[in-house]
Amino acid sequence: MRIFLLAGLIIVTSCGGSVVSKKLAVADSLVITFNIPNSDSVIKTVSTTEGKAIQKFISLVDGKKGELYKCGYDGNMVFFSKGEIVLPVIFKYTEEGCCHFLFDMDNKVMSTEMTIEGAELLKSLVEGKEWY
Repeated sequence: MRIFLLAGLIIVTSCGGSVVSKKLAVADSLVITFNIPNSDSVIKTVSTTEGKAIQKFISLVDGKKGELYKCGYDGNMVFFSKGEIVLPVIFKYTEEGCCHFLFDMDNKVMSTEMTIEGAELLKSLVEGKEWY
């Protein structure tokens, strides 16, 4: 009996992915807006429908759980599916030690840590590089 319970637990926990990746699995486009740090003034907007790029950003947002920082924000990204918003995400990438993503998942505010790779990718996009 214990073997069946253990096998069932393993199957349930190994299937799928995180709540974030499951929610964003339907995303077919992404719009990223960069602001002047800690303001609402938009300095650049980047969008894509390229699956590889969208998956890259999903993997960045779906990172290790982080703290709910209070150090301002540099922009936001909005994942869409068939023209409908799936998940808006705000982010901070310009301040070392405070790089993170913040979003609402099922009426609960969540934060994930942004990797150095994520911060560098966002920096390259705001500087005009169009590769992922």
